[in-house]
Amino acid sequence: MRAKQSPLKLAVFHLVKNTFEFIVPKEDEVVPQVLFESYPIDIDFVHQSLSNSTTQLQVFVEIKINSSKKKSGYCLTAEGMGVFQLDDKNIEKEVAYNLRIFSSLNMMINNLRNIIAQQTAYAPMGVYLMPPIDIKDLLEKKWKKASK
Repeated sequence: MRAKQSPLKLAVFHLVKNTFEFIVPKEDEVVPQVLFESYPIDIDFVHQSLSNSTTQLQVFVEIKINSSKKKSGYCLTAEGMGVFQLDDKNIEKEVAYNLRIFSSLNMMINNLRNIIAQQTAYAPMGVYLMPPIDIKDLLEKKWKKASK
């Protein structure tokens, strides 16, 4: 089946910050997958229109995994910035909104997820594959925090 391209295009992606630290595990913490699943994941993000443009959007995303270093294994931070272009002339407003907010954030998280996987591919406990993120829940938490 031939894929149709999205009207949302990631024009630019930059890795702004990337840190990795290995914390030697205790003897009873040697099963990487069990340890990885226990890591707290914190994600923060900002959407910004570029110079009052309706077609360009800038998105900043920061992912922190086990940033408190309370668990052994990996402590990771990845932060990226993306510039998106959206040709919304022939798109319903609701669809354009979903592309700007949901899809752009999801694309940024996926780019950073890939970087995290590459970064840990040769690490002592093996690759860390960041689990899927509920984007709707993440946005609701952000909006709730912003409204306070």
